[in-house]
Amino acid sequence: MPRLILILLLLAGVVFLVNRFRRLTPEMQKKILKTLVISGLVILLGVLVLTGRLNWLIAAVGALLPLLPRAARLLLGFWPSILPYFRRYQQNRQASMNARFVKLQIDMLSGELQGEVLQGDFKGQKLQQMTMQQLIDLLDECKQQDADSAALIESYLDRMHPGWLGDKAGSHQYTAADSDMNEQQARDILGVAKDASKDDVIKAHKRLMQKLHPDRGGSDYLAKQINLAKDTLLKLF
Repeated sequence: MPRLILILLLLAGVVFLVNRFRRLTPEMQKKILKTLVISGLVILLGVLVLTGRLNWLIAAVGALLPLLPRAARLLLGFWPSILPYFRRYQQNRQASMNARFVKLQIDMLSGELQGEVLQGDFKGQKLQQMTMQQLIDLLDECKQQDADSAALIESYLDRMHPGWLGDKAGSHQYTAADSDMNEQQARDILGVAKDASKDDVIKAHKRLMQKLHPDRGGSDYLAKQINLAKDTLLKLF
């Protein structure tokens, strides 16, 4: 019975930690995972040293070294076949949204947002390097001059700084002006190349919505732009 209680407590602890982890920003999740991996490797190395099994690892590595040239030749033989997929992966890894005051970049694998100020008092600064007060001042500047820029900054704050409004959370309903989207803007948003197929467009849209849906830390504005980009490109097929 005590063992069952201990197992249940451990499971409850794991569920609690997983839920807390999911609420963190993508940047914090990446840092924690990196720390866990490094710590795990250090612990594993320490266990091998203490148990006297490190020599087994060294022997295994030594046995594999002669196989490296053969593995390299095999990889080079397959590389021409792999290259198109690798290029497509690189092309579809990052998407971007541009407005008058700010350029927002979206990592399609993690959903992390980064950005750069294009003009105004904070021109040239990276959003991820700005203080919260600077971001708020930038937002106020954009609200007075460009609705789309303000919407992008609010989306960045919602994603990377959850709860940035404190007690006023949910009260900001700043709507960007509707605007036509051209083909290049749509391709930038979805992160697809000119030779992308209809299936590529649909997959890129799905991948972005999985990361930036309003229910997953995104915003209504981002979702609207992503949907508009998909509709714009699908009309070309």
